[in-house]
Amino acid sequence: MAASLDVRWIHGSPLCSDNTDPPIQVHRFDADTFIMRQNKCVEPMTSFEGPFMYLLFGDDRVMLLDTGATRSPQLFPLGSVVRAVISDWLAERGRQTIRLLVCHSHAHDDHAQGDGQFSGRPGVTVAPRTLPDLRQFFGLASWPEGRSTLELGGRTLDVIPIPGHEAAHLAFYDRCAKILLTGDTLYPGLLVVQDWDAYRASVSRLARFADANEVTFILGSHIEMKSEPGKWFGLPATYQPGEHVLQLEARHLRELNEALSRLPTPRQERHADFIIHPAELPAPPADV
Repeated sequence: MAASLDVRWIHGSPLCSDNTDPPIQVHRFDADTFIMRQNKCVEPMTSFEGPFMYLLFGDDRVMLLDTGATRSPQLFPLGSVVRAVISDWLAERGRQTIRLLVCHSHAHDDHAQGDGQFSGRPGVTVAPRTLPDLRQFFGLASWPEGRSTLELGGRTLDVIPIPGHEAAHLAFYDRCAKILLTGDTLYPGLLVVQDWDAYRASVSRLARFADANEVTFILGSHIEMKSEPGKWFGLPATYQPGEHVLQLEARHLRELNEALSRLPTPRQERHADFIIHPAELPAPPADV
């Protein structure tokens, strides 16, 4: 199955009470890679960011990256959806079981509220979110320098520390699909920087990694920009018609790195596909 990101993502409704979209949209990127988006109207006060989640299959294990912004399995049945996708994938191959590893791009709640739908289930491991335990789990002794690998069986992921947006942030590079998963560090939206020096250093390391490896797409955790260059929907936004595509490219990472190299001290800077935003500043208003 060829990789595809020609997708019309669910993007909320003018009135969430009128929304009829499913709580989770599932897109099959290729035969072994699935992208999911949470409905912005599931629980509007927490799900308005419409986070994306990723399901990557290897021969031995499947990794789920992030578990969304809503805890309730009744409102947000991520566990059931993931199990259904896994069941279908196994049936296509005449197999019965595969182990599931649940990981996180970072520790913020909008990426981990669904953890309880997986914790304690047989054949499932939920990776830690706190920095000391995370470093040990992934073998990242030189944090934030260096990187490690995660083997799924015939599919290797590079695990790359990228603190700055959040202290325990990770990027994952899939050597098979050539996709770089960047969480909240780079996506088409407001790039909120908590630790300016750490963020600049992380983006620099990640840019060097991307220069040395083929990157088809950079895929982050949200869409907040409009399709019109330089404009964004603001926060909170539960309706985003005409939004930017999910995928970015290596050139966007280079653009971010070059911009940060010119900004030794925190400053907001707007680009066509993202906005660099120090956390201590008020968020810019929505563009009309």
